[in-house]
Amino acid sequence: MTTAALKRELHALPEAERALLIGSALKGLSPASIQALERQVRRLAHPEVPEDVWIGFEEAEAGLGIEIKDGHFANPPA
Repeated sequence: MTTAALKRELHALPEAERALLIGSALKGLSPASIQALERQVRRLAHPEVPEDVWIGFEEAEAGLGIEIKDGHFANPPA
């Protein structure tokens, strides 16, 4: 079956059945796959947000941020 045919059949289902089908498909995904899917959905829902902003959000979610203290501004490196 092609992707187009699957998409047509999925959209032809009543919303309640479609939600059950999608929910059961999502339950089979690994946590990493679910996180990647959530990130893609966010990007698609907000195409006006630049990619570097999404990267920053994802780094913050992963705990990769740095702590900036007031002292950093008192003596800038340049």
